Amino acid sequence: MSSFMAQIMEPGGGVLLLPFVKIVVSLLLLTTLTIFVAGIARIHMAILSFLSAGLLLSLSLFEKEYKKAVASREDEPGAAPVSSSDSKEEKTD
Repeated sequence: MSSFMAQIMEPGGGVLLLPFVKIVVSLLLLTTLTIFVAGIARIHMAILSFLSAGLLLSLSLFEKEYKKAVASREDEPGAAPVSSSDSKEEKTD
């Protein structure tokens, strides 16, 4: 568990949380759409549904572009390792 927390706290580690965030936003979208159909606070739920759908779309687009960037970086000859946990440099001063 502590290694997972260490990975999250490293620069760029937030990408590990994308699947969890997408699930939470999907559940938010499902909840707001259900409440909209039920007729409770319709305008508010319509706006929240629109916003959560936009957030879900932007997360998906970000994940797709991130994977494309990682793949193109791995294809470059002589490129540095993608994962910062594989090669850590120690300060020698």
